[in-house]
Amino acid sequence: MLNRIRDLITEVKDNSQMSRDMDQAIASGDREAMSTFRTGTFAAALTTEGREARGREVEEYARKVVEADGGGGRFHRTFPRRDRD
Repeated sequence: MLNRIRDLITEVKDNSQMSRDMDQAIASGDREAMSTFRTGTFAAALTTEGREARGREVEEYARKVVEADGGGGRFHRTFPRRDRD
């Protein structure tokens, strides 16, 4: 039970950070981010549908960035904690 609670907290925390990254990209005028991200933090963290939607949105954003810029640098700047593994 404790592991499930810890996993849930981790999911919410990580999705919250990802949402902040997305919000910053949108606030900076990133057109690809504005046209892509719709799924909220809690839906992404707590539901299968939300998790799958968030995954599709991130994939779509990466594709749009590569098409617009010719590379993935902006994607990695948008989600800096995701490219350290």
